[in-house]
Order: sequence, then C-alpha cells, then structure tokens
Amino acid sequence: MVGNGRVMRIGLVMLVMALAVLAVASAARAGGGLTGKLFAVDPGHGGSDPGAVGPTGLKEKDVNLRVGTVLRNCLVEYGGAQVVMTRSGDIYVSLEDRVKIANNAGAHRFISIHHNASSDPSVNGTETYCYTYASSYSFDLRNKVHRQLLAWGGLPDRGARTANFYVLKYTTMPAILTEASFISNPYEEARLRDAAYTWREGYYIYKGICDHYGVAY
Repeated sequence: MVGNGRVMRIGLVMLVMALAVLAVASAARAGGGLTGKLFAVDPGHGGSDPGAVGPTGLKEKDVNLRVGTVLRNCLVEYGGAQVVMTRSGDIYVSLEDRVKIANNAGAHRFISIHHNASSDPSVNGTETYCYTYASSYSFDLRNKVHRQLLAWGGLPDRGARTANFYVLKYTTMPAILTEASFISNPYEEARLRDAAYTWREGYYIYKGICDHYGVAY
C-alpha cells in the first residue's frame, strides 16, 4: 500500500505539472503579452471636424473612431494592456489636448488613426507615419504596423513615411499615425462602411503592435 501510495502521489504531481504547462501554453496562445503597457489611441478628427469626407458622405471621423475603438478592445481583451482614448465619442479634441492626454497619462506608445483623401478619386493605398526625428522605437512600431496594414487591405504600398505632424512631434513616447486607405476612393469608401472590414483594420494594427513588442496575438 505504501508503494502504491507513492506512485499515486508521483502521478498526481505529474498531472498538476502537466496542467500547469497547458495553462501557460493556453495563456500564451490567448495573448496577454502587453500586460503592464499603457497605450494612447487617438481617433483623428471628431465633432465639428469631420476630417475627409467620402464621395457618398462617409466621414473620416466616424471611421477613425470605429477603428480606434476596435484597437482599444483588442489591446485590452487580447493583449491585457491598458488604454487611454483621446476621444471615445463624436467630440472635437484639439491637437494640443490629444498630446496632453497621452503625455499626462504616461502612455508607452501613441497610435493616431486616420484615413486619407485625394482630389483624384482613383488613388488608394496605405501610408504609415512617425516623426522625422523620432527614436528607433517609433520607426520600428511604424514599420511593424505598416506591414500588417498592407496585409489587411491588400492596397498599394504608399510607404512607411516620416512627417512633422503635431501629435507625432510633441508626444513624449514613441508615436505613429496611420493612413490605412483613401476614403475619397469610391470603392474604398464602400469597404470602409463595412463593420467587418474596419474591425479587421483595428485588429491588424493590434497585430503590428504585438510584432513591435515581440509577443503573440
């Protein structure tokens, strides 16, 4: 009986260890790799500032907010991160206040969501920006998110670029600004009306952030 009891105890220990390994593996698959990180998500425009307007009236501010909300949810639910939004509704927030919100919160990364426009309705494509004199972290974040956005939309690559946009220049953390596609393109405007399409945009930005940190999504 003593011998059998010892075997049972060893078997129980091995079972507990196996379950622990499975739990860790499951947690890794589920993400959570951004725990402890704070992100500032900035849906561009809002309120009295509609941003660009598509051929049939779709407003950039609404698309930006929808994508930004998806990104927030992904960061929190999948990544285990914390998020501060520069706006969570259809309100006007100045560029100065957007920067203050991110800086005062002590965010680790800043992601500004936009959609582009052109006087030529045939133009479409993806651009992603960081500040011209940014740190290598900003450049890496920009490159990783840009790569994922290209996979999301399958649109022409208009480049991972630099610019002196206010929200990129004056935020104190690594920061990027996405111009995922052109709302002025009739075909793209129709796609941007599709909630599933914009959900994937937010999710692919999240994937780029995970790539930047080297964690699973």
